Amino acid sequence: MKTLSSSLPDHFNYQEKGIHYALRALSLPDDFALLYKWMHEPHVIPQWQLNKPESELAVYFEKMQVDDHQRLYIIQIAGQDVGYLEIYEARRDRLSLYYPALENDLGWHILLGEKHVVGKGHFRAVMRLMIYFIFENSPAEKIVGEPDENVRSYAYIAQDIAFTAQKKLLMPEKIAILYHCFREEFYKKCGHISLLETIEG
Repeated sequence: MKTLSSSLPDHFNYQEKGIHYALRALSLPDDFALLYKWMHEPHVIPQWQLNKPESELAVYFEKMQVDDHQRLYIIQIAGQDVGYLEIYEARRDRLSLYYPALENDLGWHILLGEKHVVGKGHFRAVMRLMIYFIFENSPAEKIVGEPDENVRSYAYIAQDIAFTAQKKLLMPEKIAILYHCFREEFYKKCGHISLLETIEG
């Protein structure tokens, strides 16, 4: 039986301000070298803490890929692989221990691994890419996230992507901020993707 996350498509394209953003399903072992490189980048290590030896990291991602409560993707900007995305079913995730998750709630973990795209104004568009991807391809009415409270980039863009902070979560590895993004509020704020494509095209 297909799960909510496994029903998501393998590819998705989005354009903003003339820049092409895309998602493609992670492919192992082909993409492992990218993951290994990114997880050892100084700007990634503090939050992800996956700067492990090659064999240990390979086992970790094999387990992640066969876990049917989530899908793993590579983020692309202008055709270049630049980051990694996890989309997970919140009700089947440990996040459900911290809030009353609904059946179709989907969550995310995201990183921009290529240093040259960090701080260049792409983060807001990448988050919109992810949100449109979920709402256009699933019955989810709410997207949830639990970034570390020390990662201020989410607070800076929250209003632009209809993210609302709910509460702090005292998790074993971090103090997180629980964010909710509701389908109706997001489309009110950002518009429908078909209209955006028409305008930008």
